[in-house]
Amino acid sequence: MSGPRSYTDKTLKRLFGLSRNKCSFPGCEKEMSDDRSAKHSNICHIEAANKGGERWNGNMEDYKRADYDNLILLCPPHHDETDDVEKYTVDVLKKMKKRHEREMAERCSAKRPLSQRPSLLADVINKISGIDIDKVTDEPVINSFSVDDKISYNDVIENAPIIQEYSGYQGKINALYSEFERSGNGRKTSLLRNVRNTYLEAKGKVLGNDQSLNNIKIHADQLIEYVKRSLHEQVDASLNNDSTLPYEDVEFAVSIVMVDGFMRCKILEEPKK
Repeated sequence: MSGPRSYTDKTLKRLFGLSRNKCSFPGCEKEMSDDRSAKHSNICHIEAANKGGERWNGNMEDYKRADYDNLILLCPPHHDETDDVEKYTVDVLKKMKKRHEREMAERCSAKRPLSQRPSLLADVINKISGIDIDKVTDEPVINSFSVDDKISYNDVIENAPIIQEYSGYQGKINALYSEFERSGNGRKTSLLRNVRNTYLEAKGKVLGNDQSLNNIKIHADQLIEYVKRSLHEQVDASLNNDSTLPYEDVEFAVSIVMVDGFMRCKILEEPKK
């Protein structure tokens, strides 16, 4: 029987992995316990688990209350502090969580660049489209617009720092594509088609019938998150409980694939000159 605290293993893995096992409150470096022994007091509901709780949403189903999107890791003191619902609204806590995960991702990128793990990107792409290349060397990429142009044109806000940071890895992806083309296989086409189809699916789910540019801009960050999460789920499904790649490393590489798709206009709209 599912309930508001019936967390799946995948939800816990994602929650602890993206937070790097740390409290999400700004400036707090307190580490949480591992995903199998964490106390529920550290896994906090953004919208309350039970009626009468902070930020209760009576229209939310229990399985959504227990899902990653409604959860945030906080140490007990900061869990208590966020009980102030006027100061810590749903929007404030979601932005807090997103900011913390972005900062943790940037730390991961700085500590473990791809040059130190040359097979990481190929390993992850292999899980998405059947690619198996051990090492890649940067190749130049020519875009008809800058990363800032596309971010601005599509009104991307929350994901802008990650896109700016990871766009520097486009050369790695481009080198992989060149290798595919030299070997005469269709892996490049397969991967880009997959990213594009995932984005089109996101448009249908998020935008509905109104797929105008204005509506795309309003939901730009939500569309990006949908694509990234979908690609990650494809990787998770193909890994099938294989833990050889840590969750945060998979997230790092999938983000690079997503950003490359963003720059190749498989995700969001191309800036008009």
